[in-house]
Order: sequence, then structure tokens, then C-alpha cells
Amino acid sequence: MSAVPFKNVYHLRRVAESSQKPCIICYKPTSVVLVSEDGKNDYFYSCQAHLQDRGFATPVSNPVADAARKRKEELEKEIEKVKKDWDEHLKDKKKAREKREKQRKEEKDSEKTKDENDDKSADRREKQEHKEQMTKLEEKKEDATKRAEAEQRIFVLNKDIYSMRLNNYRNIQRSKRTAELLSKPGALPSVPTHDPGSSNNDKAAE
Repeated sequence: MSAVPFKNVYHLRRVAESSQKPCIICYKPTSVVLVSEDGKNDYFYSCQAHLQDRGFATPVSNPVADAARKRKEELEKEIEKVKKDWDEHLKDKKKAREKREKQRKEEKDSEKTKDENDDKSADRREKQEHKEQMTKLEEKKEDATKRAEAEQRIFVLNKDIYSMRLNNYRNIQRSKRTAELLSKPGALPSVPTHDPGSSNNDKAAE
């Protein structure tokens, strides 16, 4: 069995936006290029999203990218916890407010209005604080996601995708060899100089 022309190890590169080409999967323009480890025998364009699909490619372990992915997962859990705590807080607050409403029924109108205004002010402050907290967490998550994607530079293709790339390479090499052979003098038989149906012997007899 002949040795493969290049290993199933690809490095991620990016080209300028003006040099984008169609993705081999979805044909959308992309600036992401996967280049074979030797840097010359194979390359193709792929959307960043496909690199997250394990049916297409698997990232080779990278400490920086692994740490960024772990941080992203931690932030996702923290965001979910903050959302859950906020929902629980709103439920508890609603119950407490309903309890106070019952007590206010016998209070003077001026005191009731003051308490309602205080509640509204507290609500606005809490919502703003919650919004700012969520914004910061989402920004951290986005940053971790970008770092994980940016630092992940080495991939191993799915075996079927790799096989397809090998076949593509071999077809290209075969076409090149054919073109070279055809360009050489004497590669094709010369055009006959005698009439069809006649032979050199016939001409000699004449």
C-alpha cells in the first residue's frame, strides 16, 4: 500500500475578506482556509461553523483553546444560575408585595403612595443592576468564545472528508501527469500519410 501524500492534520489560516472563496460544504464565501500540515499538498475553504461539527473535523488538543472553552462553559453555567436566581427573586418579591398590599389597605393614602413609589424605584434599580450583570457575563462569554475559536488552529478531518481530500489530490496529480505526457513530442501517433484502405506494400508494388 502506497504512503499517503499528506497526513490528516490541517492548520487553520485566514485570508483577507477580499480573497474569500466558497466553502466546500455550503459554498458560502469564507476567509477560513484549512491547509495540510506540509503546507503545500492540500488546502480548502471552510466556514468557521463547520469546524464546530465533529462530523466534519475534530480539534487537536490546544491548552489555550481548551482553557477558553472551559471558561466559556463556566460562564454559561453562571449565566443560567443568575437567570434562575433572578426569576426566584422576582417570585419572592411578588409574594412579599402582595402581602404588603393587604397591609396597606388600612393605611393612609399618602403613606401608601410613598411606599408604591419606593417599590417602583427599587424595581428600576434592581432591573438595571441585573441588566448590567447579564451584559458583563455575556461579554465575557463572547470573549471566551472568540478566544477558543481564534486559538484553535489544528484539526483532524473526519475520515470520509479526509478520504475525499486524498482523492481530490490524486485526481489533480493524475491530470497534471496526463497534461505533461500529451505536451511531449511523440506522445500521440502521427497522422497517416497514405490513403485510407491502402497499405505501404500496395504503394511499393506500384
